[in-house]
Amino acid sequence: MVTKSPQAAAALPSPQEAAIILLRLIELREKESLPATRVRISELTLRRLWGRSKIRTEFFEEVQEWLARGGWTLFFAHDTYAAIRTNAVRSWARLSSKRLANDLELIRKGKFDFQAYAYLLDDMDDTSDD
Repeated sequence: MVTKSPQAAAALPSPQEAAIILLRLIELREKESLPATRVRISELTLRRLWGRSKIRTEFFEEVQEWLARGGWTLFFAHDTYAAIRTNAVRSWARLSSKRLANDLELIRKGKFDFQAYAYLLDDMDDTSDD
């Protein structure tokens, strides 16, 4: 059951309704092609879908909660939004902190050389001009 909110009178969808709108868009895209496990969505598209000039953090987080019920995870990725089917992530390689046991000990002692690994923050695949 879709709950009505005070925003409904102003024709602004609630977070629950916003999640339904996005899932409906994904559903329509899937009917045109193969089932999707991941999609990219521009901020402009989300603002149009949800009738908002700005996507506030609190609203976005509530939409994320509703999408999780539908099996999707929505997130911001650098300069765009993305959604992925939550069950698609289960087949990914899992990381464990055991590989860093020695480094974690050095970090606890204040002796880890973070600067030696600062190169990891340089995104070589980033093609943006910022």
